[in-house]
Amino acid sequence: MTRRKSSGRPKRIRGVKSNMVAAAVELAGGVTAVSKLCGVARQSVYTWIEEWRVERLIDALKLARVSGIPIERLAGDAFKPEGIPAAKSPPLPPEPDDDLE
Repeated sequence: MTRRKSSGRPKRIRGVKSNMVAAAVELAGGVTAVSKLCGVARQSVYTWIEEWRVERLIDALKLARVSGIPIERLAGDAFKPEGIPAAKSPPLPPEPDDDLE
């Protein structure tokens, strides 16, 4: 018996990019330390590692500060500075005309 050749394309391995959440957790002292820091269960931290992103921005910010990894790499699509609209300033009052003197 010989091995049958597969006609399908090879599946792409996810290991092309590194998991920045896992790296940040390790730099911060491990899963237990991060769960105490953020006030969440250890299972939540494992979920972040599995999903490759941190759900809540406040937790992503805390993890970013402790680990030194930018928040953009941890929060995924939730944090996009270019997607945040700029604050609108109130309209300026009209300037008085000097010709009315």
